[in-house]
Amino acid sequence: MNIDSKKVEINTTAKSIYEFVSNFNNFSRLIPSQVEGWKSTEDTCSFKVGGFMQIDLRMSEKIPYSKVVVAPDMSTASSLPFHLIVSLTEKKGYTETMVSVKIEGNSMMLMMVKGKIKPALDTMVEQLKYFAENR
Repeated sequence: MNIDSKKVEINTTAKSIYEFVSNFNNFSRLIPSQVEGWKSTEDTCSFKVGGFMQIDLRMSEKIPYSKVVVAPDMSTASSLPFHLIVSLTEKKGYTETMVSVKIEGNSMMLMMVKGKIKPALDTMVEQLKYFAENR
């Protein structure tokens, strides 16, 4: 199942946004308050959600100035079957930006989480807009 954020227009270059989102050390400003124990390097991060679920992620694909893909670190037992994709399309004077999640699982579970994931993605893309335009 694919879940997309709304598309936002960010008044800066795709290069500037790409440089921000392609480094996990910058993500601490984008994550929601439910995230605890955030640890990061440029290409990996780990954290807990709700105090009990450990998540370990890594940058799995970086296409300069157009796309960044985050995937679970499959070397850990806590990996979830999903990918987070930040898509960037530079236009004249702004960059169209969207955050998507591609998640696998049984359809009943996916329908239950979709309603929680979409607002989180919308919040993430709005926070990305704020930080990109106010650095």
